[in-house]
Amino acid sequence: MTDVTEQSQRDPLASSDEAASWRAAGPAVPAEGPSSERARLRRPGQLVGPDLAILAGLLAVLAFLWGRGRQIWFWIDEGIAVGLASQPLAEIPASLRLDGSPPLYYFLLHGWMSLFGSSEAATHTLSLLFALAVVPAALWAGWSLFDRRTGWMCALVAALNPFIAFYANETRMYSLVTLLTLLVTTTFLHAFVFGRRRYLPAFAIVLTLLVYTHSWGLFLAVGAAAALVPCLVVGSDRRRTLVDAALAFGAVGLLYLPWVPTLLYQVAHDPNPWSRRPTLVGLRDEVTFAFGGREAVVALGVGGFAALVAILKRPSSRNALAVTAMLIMPVVVLAGGWASAVWGYRYLGVVVPPLLLVVALGLARGGNLAVTAVVLLALFNAPLGVRVPPYQKSNAQEVAQAAASELQPGDLVISPDFSQIPLLAYYLPPGLRYAGAHGAVDDVQVTDWRNSLERVRESRPAEALPPLIDALPVGGSVLMMCPDLELTPDLVEFHQLVKQYCAEIEGLLRGDDRLRLEMSIEAPDGVTLTPFDGWLFTKETSVRAAAIVRAPFG
Repeated sequence: MTDVTEQSQRDPLASSDEAASWRAAGPAVPAEGPSSERARLRRPGQLVGPDLAILAGLLAVLAFLWGRGRQIWFWIDEGIAVGLASQPLAEIPASLRLDGSPPLYYFLLHGWMSLFGSSEAATHTLSLLFALAVVPAALWAGWSLFDRRTGWMCALVAALNPFIAFYANETRMYSLVTLLTLLVTTTFLHAFVFGRRRYLPAFAIVLTLLVYTHSWGLFLAVGAAAALVPCLVVGSDRRRTLVDAALAFGAVGLLYLPWVPTLLYQVAHDPNPWSRRPTLVGLRDEVTFAFGGREAVVALGVGGFAALVAILKRPSSRNALAVTAMLIMPVVVLAGGWASAVWGYRYLGVVVPPLLLVVALGLARGGNLAVTAVVLLALFNAPLGVRVPPYQKSNAQEVAQAAASELQPGDLVISPDFSQIPLLAYYLPPGLRYAGAHGAVDDVQVTDWRNSLERVRESRPAEALPPLIDALPVGGSVLMMCPDLELTPDLVEFHQLVKQYCAEIEGLLRGDDRLRLEMSIEAPDGVTLTPFDGWLFTKETSVRAAAIVRAPFG
């Protein structure tokens, strides 16, 4: 009996003559057993009734399980996203000059909020829809590129991926980035590895959408260009490949050109003071965590590694070329993120999809070991554990609820970390005034990240804040909110300064004899991203006692 793994490696495109005949006749579905004859009667990736029913059932289960976290309170980045998307549509690009992001997600979020509102549940639902869309996209990707088994393996691995599950409940662009990256990878393989030129426009469109969604999409564009090298080495028609690449990448470049001046402005003004280049061990651990941790990665490796090695032993085959391209792209992305030092675990949405496809291809060829690996993956990564309320990314809403009854329009809110102000403004009552360590903040919906580390270094709270307190009427309130950070050497300088200013401003407020402490709020245990401590003061007199000069009696 022919070994299943070896059978799956037979590639009708190994020679140039066979490649030419394949291009004329169209791709055939690889043999899978007795059903292969029926499989050849329909186009690759074409779903039939049972497949549609299974997919609909899987999506319904995921919508319920992932959707349980839609009510989770926002943290800093989500407050920033809602603030930016709340701007008039035409003003969003100008606002993003201060932020550092491309505009597409904020355009979409703006339109979504105009229809469904800006609540946690409403905005998380948009991300949930993008995350759910990854699963049928993964099914189509694996099926249309390789075969039905690979498609379903890819869909299952996507459904069990903790990275996708987590960002399904995040009012940020990361689930959209994951979806677009999967489409970029798939259309690239169709166009340049399998020579299906009809996918060139789709590749150019989805890559353009990606670079307008997140700047790490530029690293993927470079990775895709690097993945062209083995295509040129193995391919029989290098001239056609080069022409196709010039057309596709050239179109992306032209479409992205209007945003380039804004990108250069953002880069020149250092908008990422919170970021730090990871160690290589940290980089490995974060990629591993995106697939469920070491146990899950070991299970996936055991299930699919041998099959992938068997594929790569035939380097001239199209499947081997596809695997090589899918490995090159995330490696280039990771190298670009590491070299730029603009790094965040959440950016791995540009890395996860090509690796998902590689894993799925190995599992589809892995036999009984692959089945065992998927079962173990389901045990390790089942979305039953999706975080739900009262799980908290931030306790900003809790502090706001505790202080809201004491606050009136015109009262002062001080946040030494200015990036938290859009989040605070979202949860606190309207009409309040806001200030950072540097002084008053006028636009509470947009965070100005330009040269922010330098501006934080130059802040002088003891000079900037007293005039704001002086202007507060008797009976007015001052709410100070600080991130609950541990001042350790590992903390980046930006957050070290924030922590120092928190202590300085708290001392300033406690030492002002016009102010009476009304309330102290400590961050509860278990807040994962933005734990806040808060202090609420009431102004009792308009002048300091030490400043009163009494004339001598008589």
